[in-house]
Amino acid sequence: MKKQLFILSLFVLAMSSCSEPAEEVSTDMLHFPSSSDSNADRALPEITFENTTYEFGKIFEGEIVEYSFDFKNTGDAPLVLTAVEPSCGCTVPKNWPKTPLAPGATGTIIVEFDSHQRVGMTNKNIAVVANTSPSKSLLFLKGEVLEAPQLMKE
Repeated sequence: MKKQLFILSLFVLAMSSCSEPAEEVSTDMLHFPSSSDSNADRALPEITFENTTYEFGKIFEGEIVEYSFDFKNTGDAPLVLTAVEPSCGCTVPKNWPKTPLAPGATGTIIVEFDSHQRVGMTNKNIAVVANTSPSKSLLFLKGEVLEAPQLMKE
């Protein structure tokens, strides 16, 4: 009886996991305005950074570095930043525009780097994802984190 129940359970499980194959998605259903020939003349935003790398030099472990990356929409359509993603938890984007920026408008992305337990050469990147072509721009924070000096004991 147990064997029959087991076999029946396996059969029911096998039948329930079988379903009709998913409908294939045609590439005609996908929309890539920046690479589509039919939209080649379409106005697109363009993000131009004043500086994509900030070299903070040498700091002591535990210090926090903050930098503002200034940019401008040099394209012909509203610019929308969809994400600002750091490469590491020690780097945090603190502020960036959440609303569309008109052509010619400027903005700032403020990034903070916490050097706690990060002794050595540092090269952190921040990916800025926007409605541009290409959709991702990289920003960099570079420098050296020195071991914090020990306090003199009296």
